[in-house]
Amino acid sequence: MKHLNRLPLHILVNILIAYVCYGACRVAFLLENYAQFSNSLTWDSLWTMTRGGLLFDTAAICYTNCLYVVLALLPLWQGHRVLRALTKWTFIIPNALAVIINLMDTAYFSFTNKRVTADVFAEFQNEENLGGIIGIELLHHWYFVLLAIALITLLVWGYRHASESYLRVSRRRFVITQTVSLLLALVLMIVGMRGALFRKATRPISPNDAFRYVNRPLETNVVLNTPFTLLRTIRHKSIVTPVYFTDRAELDSLFTPVHQPRADRVERRRNVVVLIVESFADEFIGSRNRDLDGGTYRGYTPFADSLLAQSLTFRESFCNGWTSIDAMPAVLAGIPRMHDAFVLSPFSLNRINSLATELGGHWGYHSAFFHGAENYSMGFHAFARAAGFKEYYGREEYYADPRFGGKADFDGTWGVWDEPFLQYFCTKMTEMPEPFVTAVFTLSSHHPFAIPEKYKDVFLDEGIYPLHKCIRYTDNALRLFFESARQQPWYQNTLFVLCADHASSRTTHDRYKTEVGAFRVPILFFDPSGEMPVECIDGIAQQTDIMPTVLAYLGYDRPFVAFGKDLLHTAPEDTWAYNDFNVPQLIRGDYVLQYDRQRVTGFYDYRHDQLMQHDLSGQTAEEPAMVLQVQAILQSLNQRMQDNQIAITSDP
Repeated sequence: MKHLNRLPLHILVNILIAYVCYGACRVAFLLENYAQFSNSLTWDSLWTMTRGGLLFDTAAICYTNCLYVVLALLPLWQGHRVLRALTKWTFIIPNALAVIINLMDTAYFSFTNKRVTADVFAEFQNEENLGGIIGIELLHHWYFVLLAIALITLLVWGYRHASESYLRVSRRRFVITQTVSLLLALVLMIVGMRGALFRKATRPISPNDAFRYVNRPLETNVVLNTPFTLLRTIRHKSIVTPVYFTDRAELDSLFTPVHQPRADRVERRRNVVVLIVESFADEFIGSRNRDLDGGTYRGYTPFADSLLAQSLTFRESFCNGWTSIDAMPAVLAGIPRMHDAFVLSPFSLNRINSLATELGGHWGYHSAFFHGAENYSMGFHAFARAAGFKEYYGREEYYADPRFGGKADFDGTWGVWDEPFLQYFCTKMTEMPEPFVTAVFTLSSHHPFAIPEKYKDVFLDEGIYPLHKCIRYTDNALRLFFESARQQPWYQNTLFVLCADHASSRTTHDRYKTEVGAFRVPILFFDPSGEMPVECIDGIAQQTDIMPTVLAYLGYDRPFVAFGKDLLHTAPEDTWAYNDFNVPQLIRGDYVLQYDRQRVTGFYDYRHDQLMQHDLSGQTAEEPAMVLQVQAILQSLNQRMQDNQIAITSDP
């Protein structure tokens, strides 16, 4: 039997029709909500947003048309009536739904100021009059009904049947062509779903990546499309936290993330430099572990030990998440991990306060973020934009600077070695106008645990894990960075903050393998001018404390939101840390409380019972107050995320 084959061309025509529908919906979205964007739109920004929109449209179209493409390319006779109909409707129905969803969200946007995500299903699950609400909105937005009819008509009548202009070929050639086309199409669909069709990527794109194409957070909604935001957040379970407190005043008395300017503030327009060091866990710091190994432990960080002795530190200090993508929100914006990473959650498009939005937006600081990997790695570029950093310097910018080693400094896996990239970081800051706020995220102390060839005989595999030699290398890179920084005119007028992104899974001591030990990281504030106290305070610090502490030290004069505390003006006995280790846990005083949002699942005296072997639930006087506090943190965090109230949004 002879078969016919021009199928791939017809698939491309149909997919192009889908792109036209998405584009029409984006134009409708922009026109309907133009008043919200008109103040900032330019032709250049609109072109950039359109390019970004193409990336997200591609991902959504690949998701919604994958079944159609598979059916169309199966090596079966496409002239069969049933298969032809099935193939046609697997194209029309998903794309028609995409049109309807996009247009419905266009009307709904004015109520939420963000694209709909999967949490909308939980939000409206108990609404009995939802049908009536939708009916009223259809009447108010009748023009969207007409547009939907027009676009769905285009999908139906524009659809091309593959069998309409087949060429007769042999069965063998038909099967081979179809199979090869199917395999190629599957590869392209996967690449498109990941958002890697027009860029390099280490993980699939999320709604947060839209920040790369905009100047204002609100503009991300022009870049995105609603099918994408729904599909990319559908796997993230919406955590429904019980309402523990119905009285807002009672809730705020127990915990509020709103920080007001202090009446006794002293304004200091210092530069701020934040160093987030990959896997630089507390366990590796000798001076933080003088009792380990019978007092013989020296650690792997002689420079960090010396810097700690010149800094403000705290006896206990913790990260708020356990992956690299948790660190930037916590350190730079005071946002802890809440079950899922913030940047991958349905709330990643919420407006946020950060060091860059506050100092850059309101005090006129120059702002820049640095990371030596490929620019889209880990979504750092996108979050840096979301957090208000005006400039981003990554591997590409480093390569383009003729003063440095270029591609010769590539580590072969992730990016530029820490030593040359930190020197680049120092050089670029010298070129910036003061005051500035900058942050750098290092990368060399990471799998596959390599170091530059010139250090192979200097930093040896001396411990159980090869990571240890990388920690020594990064510690030395930090030493060289500070040596260079001391020679710069901005050094004495700069506050340095150094912390790890997270602790390490490569632990050698049991106390770092517990639910508390797994979050231990160093946090230090170093002021070369000597104005900040140099001491180790008997209190608890966490990454989310960095932003409020820095702003308080600078004498910042505006309110902001951060889910941490000002360490300079909080009594040691009132300090605490919050993180989520499968269940939320609150660390305060000598104790850690583990709470699954409904009941206490563990309560330990972690300072004296370092391996956490003795559950003291229901046995201490401290437990009830800690339960109230963790309930207040959970309710405030979740409610503010859902209501898009994690920022005080007055424009500069």
